[in-house]
Amino acid sequence: MRLRTLSYITLWVTRFEESKELYRDTLGLPVAEDNPGFIMFQTEGSRLAFHKLPKAPPLTRLSVELHFEVRDVDETFEALRKKGVKFEEKPANRPWGTRMASFLDPEGYRVELVGPLKPGEPIKGD
Repeated sequence: MRLRTLSYITLWVTRFEESKELYRDTLGLPVAEDNPGFIMFQTEGSRLAFHKLPKAPPLTRLSVELHFEVRDVDETFEALRKKGVKFEEKPANRPWGTRMASFLDPEGYRVELVGPLKPGEPIKGD
């Protein structure tokens, strides 16, 4: 037996409408399916779904990170910052060989933008 492809990930959220707006309107992910209480986004290679959860305590620890690969982290960072995204970490070259910036979505899941290192900038540790 060999598991071949992770086709999609589903996250359960209590802040469904806010999450939907962030991923659809602010991040611009294409919608593959949209029903009351469920939305699925299509990205290159996989899909990301959100199910509405009527009630749950807020997240008190990081449980999931979403990594979106982009061609230019700094350009994407500036575009999203102008749309009101509040970043926790500004773009920086990281020791694992990528440039990265991150923010928390409405539910508290960490979203990272990752891309190629920026030449001439130092590596920032974690």
